[in-house]
Amino acid sequence: MEKIKISVIMPVYNVANYLKRSIDSVLNQTFNEFELILVDDGSTDSSPDILDSYKTNSKVRVIHKRNSGSGLSRNIGLSVAKGEYVYFMDPDDWLEGEMLKENYEIIQKKYPDVLLFGSYDHFEGKATYQSLENEHLKSKKDFLEKFPQLFKQNVMYTVWNKLYKKSFLLNFNLKFGAERSGQDYVFNIKVYDKITSFLVNNKRYYHYVIQRDNSATTNFREDIFDLYKHEQLELIKFIENNNIDAKDIINDRWYFILNNTWRRALSQNNLKKANVYVEKMLKEYTRNKYIHLKYLSHFKWKAKYLLLFRTHLYKLCKSK
Repeated sequence: MEKIKISVIMPVYNVANYLKRSIDSVLNQTFNEFELILVDDGSTDSSPDILDSYKTNSKVRVIHKRNSGSGLSRNIGLSVAKGEYVYFMDPDDWLEGEMLKENYEIIQKKYPDVLLFGSYDHFEGKATYQSLENEHLKSKKDFLEKFPQLFKQNVMYTVWNKLYKKSFLLNFNLKFGAERSGQDYVFNIKVYDKITSFLVNNKRYYHYVIQRDNSATTNFREDIFDLYKHEQLELIKFIENNNIDAKDIINDRWYFILNNTWRRALSQNNLKKANVYVEKMLKEYTRNKYIHLKYLSHFKWKAKYLLLFRTHLYKLCKSK
């Protein structure tokens, strides 16, 4: 038998309209030494039937389970993975080119704890991307020095643009939490705290669809601020424990949480309810001095925070 070099783990929940494109983009790779682990998280649409149609493929393993969130689904995939490296892919996005083959060729030369590669963001019919530089960060010190720059490029939150050495994850018992949102972010912060080597491949392979209807990243939920705050506190702890100078990152992230939560609250089409939610959040911001204007990176963010949120003019805004 060929040794499995990469395990692709895909948690699936109610994405029938996108699923075949995603799975086929993996199976169409010419790289042979991989397995695809499909974990159905209790889907109620036709996703389970679509997954079962791939069972005859020798590279595919299908697991059905009760709904418990994508983080725990990924953990199940990790527990049965046979590859040297694992790749966590989302089921509503797709790959292009020879992602597995080309990145494993790079891995073979350095065997890093983590490899990061490029991607495209799709939003309202337009595709954008971040320009990365090929890098080999050979130590934790090198990685920590580079972390602020990489973080500001918005490539450090997600798992779908990274390959992880499985032995590294297992040695440090690095797993996903049970949170219903933000598991990627918190998982990666834990990874970065233990990392000793990191590779960047600037070539783009992954297509990420932003704000798909009914996705976890767009819907409002009552605990959304608590979930964001949990992520933020993990980031702050990591930054402080590793003596990283990143006041701008912390303040920018607090602003993002406020602005994004407000927009998601408005999506309920209940202005009164949205205003009550944001008012409570703003009181916490003021009490704990989460935002310091001098550290916000963009003038328009400073202006919006002062003119919209601090003056409470946001209460006049209607659903977007």
